[in-house]
Amino acid sequence: MITIALAGNPNSGKTTLFNALTGSNQYVGNWPGVTVERKEARFELEGEEATLVDLPGVYSLSPYSIEENITRHFIAQHSPDVVLNIVDATNLERNLYLTFQLLELSRPVVVALNLMDEVRKNGGGVDCAALAKFLGAPVVPISAKRRVGFDEMFAAIYQQAKTPAIPRPVERYDANTRLAVSEIVAALGGDDSHSAFDEKEHYEHRDESHRDDDHAATDAHMHIGGYYDEGDEDHAPPTDWVAMKLLEGDEMIRENAYLTDEQRTRIRSAIAKYIERGRETYPNIDGMTLVSTARYAAIDEAMRRAQYRRRATQKDDLTERLDRVFVNKYLAFPIFLVLMGVMFYLTFGPVGTFLSDGVEWLVGLLGQAAEAGLNAIHSPGWVVALVRDGVFAGVGGVVVFLPQILLIFLFLSILEDSGYMARAAFLTDRLLGRLGLSGRSFIPMLMGFGCTTTAVIGARGVENERDRRMTILLTPFMSCGAKLPVYGLFAAAFFARYQGLVVFSLYLLGMLIMVACGLILRRTVFKTGQTPFVMEMPPYRFPTPRNVLRRLWIRAKDFLTRAGTVIFAMSVLIWFLQSFSFDFRMVEDSADSIFAALGKLLAPLFVPLGFGDWQKVMSLLSGLVAKEAVVSSMQVLYSAADSAALSTALAGQFTPLAAYAFLVFTLLYPPCVSAIASMRRELGSRKYLGMSLGIQFGTAYLAALLVYQIGRLFL
Repeated sequence: MITIALAGNPNSGKTTLFNALTGSNQYVGNWPGVTVERKEARFELEGEEATLVDLPGVYSLSPYSIEENITRHFIAQHSPDVVLNIVDATNLERNLYLTFQLLELSRPVVVALNLMDEVRKNGGGVDCAALAKFLGAPVVPISAKRRVGFDEMFAAIYQQAKTPAIPRPVERYDANTRLAVSEIVAALGGDDSHSAFDEKEHYEHRDESHRDDDHAATDAHMHIGGYYDEGDEDHAPPTDWVAMKLLEGDEMIRENAYLTDEQRTRIRSAIAKYIERGRETYPNIDGMTLVSTARYAAIDEAMRRAQYRRRATQKDDLTERLDRVFVNKYLAFPIFLVLMGVMFYLTFGPVGTFLSDGVEWLVGLLGQAAEAGLNAIHSPGWVVALVRDGVFAGVGGVVVFLPQILLIFLFLSILEDSGYMARAAFLTDRLLGRLGLSGRSFIPMLMGFGCTTTAVIGARGVENERDRRMTILLTPFMSCGAKLPVYGLFAAAFFARYQGLVVFSLYLLGMLIMVACGLILRRTVFKTGQTPFVMEMPPYRFPTPRNVLRRLWIRAKDFLTRAGTVIFAMSVLIWFLQSFSFDFRMVEDSADSIFAALGKLLAPLFVPLGFGDWQKVMSLLSGLVAKEAVVSSMQVLYSAADSAALSTALAGQFTPLAAYAFLVFTLLYPPCVSAIASMRRELGSRKYLGMSLGIQFGTAYLAALLVYQIGRLFL
């Protein structure tokens, strides 16, 4: 088995190459212990089975994000047979910085120069043979989008796997850096000695009290040594690389190294002399900047030897012209609002409604067919009721929103692939910065208008762990599409003349409370740790239909797998509690059910909010399975044949003020169980999940209480 690690910068074509090499034969999951997506696939290489592991896209191997730590740990200690480094040939200087860091890990590397067709088309060029000679690794020109150059790339990968050429990039650096590395290597015990740095052993013997609850991956001391699959064989990282990281001042490397007092003294002396010599040329420079300077000097020499030429292209000119409009000081936000308005109109307007109605019709048809089939074989009444009211009503109530969720993802995928999403994140960075977040949090929060579950999963794109957790805690306040049936029902029943205004007020209230909670969290739980927002502005490109459709398929499968299974189980449970008494007899009147008994215990808590009877309380409780279940539960509990009958029944149960307080509580209380399950997984901590649920329940109760009690003073 040949293991190939695919590494590269974001927007370098890494995902396109991975999809082109593997087709649909992909395995998607998470890296052990963390919530960053892991993709791998198996294929045949020169008659042998090979596994391609898609590492997170990173700009460097500095220990500032989970993605960077995953990439460097996998290559440094998992030791893949070959590292396939995809490089954007249209921006060679920036991409080669990661290339040199990968070469420092002393693993067999193949450099795939992507987008070479664009470079040549515009009169540019790269001498791949000269570049390969300088780097000490094969360099192959390819076009991942057009699938050109793959045969040569496969041949280079196989050659490196069987007779690897181990690069020594340190030899290409300046004399000061080479001398300092040799001194540190000697202090560590020489090229063949890795005993000073065995992170996995070091981590396994650390004081367990340093670990965070059950999410150990957030502990800074084990980011590098903490991503292990069961049965993986890990190797000590190469000494040259350790020496370079020590020169950079990498605290994680320094803290995880087993060093004697003599070794520490020699290493500190070598670093001090390195910085002192460097300051003869660059006053006040530090070790990290000196190392970066050495790498960029080597990159400049590599580009000179490769005779790299790149001219400004029509795409560059187009990007510049479009940016004059899309990031214009005065036009940027109006254009952004128009695009978001179009997205919401298509998703929740005629297109989304038509598709959702079609799915609802299909689910209803299947439910009727299943019921007829069960009656035809004389199934017991409880079985028919379970399938009709538990399975199809519960699961179907979630599935009907799949088209709208996919429309959201379709729109976002097009914006992302075109290059606009990076600009949108840039535009919102200043606003989110007041909450202690960066522009990267904008995308998952935007998804929250469609589905909280997918929004929480989408928060994986936020690199910093602190920002990711804060984003997940705040996202549920963005009113999801599943609450719209509740809003529509109550707005039509109690506020017929002002339906649009009432629904808009709820969306606005959710965003305002999110801002208030964000400010409080920033000053309490998340006081420190905010990272600067750095995002590359990629050139505008026409979205690739293959990539967009593949992404939609993965999201649909992920949603149905994650949400469908949980919803199915909870729907069956709710049906059982609503249909049986404590002595497990099926009841004709739901007031005699387990559900009613529990509701009567909780109902007094909601009297101050204006809706203190068990039917209303248990309808809210059923909303924890799926928010649209609030409507279906009320329809059953109030024996309403259709929505018109339910509106009439509710008019006798609520006052308009109590109805609005009920809507406010529905807006703010915790999301459905599939979203809660996703939050538990993504937050990685029972403590933070408990905090999230407490904030949402507390905020919902307080806001509804204020609306009802203050409203009573005036009405």
